Amino acid sequence: MAHYGAAKAGLISLTVNSAMEMGHAGVRVNAVAPGWVKTDISKFAWTDDDTEKAFVQRAPIQRWGVPQEVADAIVFLAGDKASYITGQTLVIDGGLTLNTF
Repeated sequence: MAHYGAAKAGLISLTVNSAMEMGHAGVRVNAVAPGWVKTDISKFAWTDDDTEKAFVQRAPIQRWGVPQEVADAIVFLAGDKASYITGQTLVIDGGLTLNTF
């Protein structure tokens, strides 16, 4: 997982630095970091139903995300209602990363 962590940290840093460099031109730069989202591809992540259920139960919302929820967040960030948001990484994971503390 070191390669994943390094790549993710690089993208977060690129987001922050690009926001700082481009803000004067009115360009906003944000990133979206989705957690587990229920798609046709996600079914290959689990070896059995019990493992999947145990994982989902760890999340405070206790369900999978759906692609539309990620899309809605992206539309928000791209719109005028997010005009003062830049340099941020929006984690969309149902609170799952809260369990790491």
